[in-house]
Amino acid sequence: PDGFFSAIEGPACKDRLRANTDELIGRGGFGSPTIFINGDDMYFGNDRLPLVEHRLRRLLDIS
Repeated sequence: PDGFFSAIEGPACKDRLRANTDELIGRGGFGSPTIFINGDDMYFGNDRLPLVEHRLRRLLDIS
């Protein structure tokens, strides 16, 4: 646990978080969780997770 907390408090993790946030805003996202499928198919919110599962199953041809 100590290693985890040290890592997330470090500059590399903070820089990655800022870059991810900037990318999300640039792509029209506005919150978390936001999931993109196939580059531009955006799903936002926990209530959309069943839709994400359905979409991924269709893409992977899994029943």
